[in-house]
Amino acid sequence: MSSTLKAILGYNIVEGVSVEEYEAWLWDVHYPDLLANPFIDHVELNTVVRPITTTSAGTATAETPLVFDRIAELHFLDHDAYARYLDWFKDNPIPRERSPEGRSEFVFYVLTEVKKAERQPS
Repeated sequence: MSSTLKAILGYNIVEGVSVEEYEAWLWDVHYPDLLANPFIDHVELNTVVRPITTTSAGTATAETPLVFDRIAELHFLDHDAYARYLDWFKDNPIPRERSPEGRSEFVFYVLTEVKKAERQPS
C-alpha cells in the first residue's frame, strides 16, 4: 500500500555549514534517526535546482519566488501512522546534538494528503 500522507518541508542549509558536512550528517545521522521510527514509510529528498516563474501554460507562479535549497518529503501510511510517529519521538527523542537545529533553516513545513493523477496504460 502506498503513502496517503506526507509532511513536506522546504529548507536551507544553515550558513557556515558546508554541503559536505550537511550531507554526512543527513545520511549518516539524521535519516537513520528518522527511519528508526517504525511509523514513517520513507523519506524523499529533493534538491532545488531553480525556481520556476511561469507554469507550462504561461501563468506567473509568484511575484517573488521562494528560494531555498531542498524539499524533503516524509511519507506516512495515513493520519494514524503520523500521530504514532509523533508519539514515538516523545518516547524516543532525537538528542539535540543529532537534530536539525543549527543545520537546517526551515522555510515551510506542512502536512499534506496525497492523491495521484496517473496516465492510463495504452
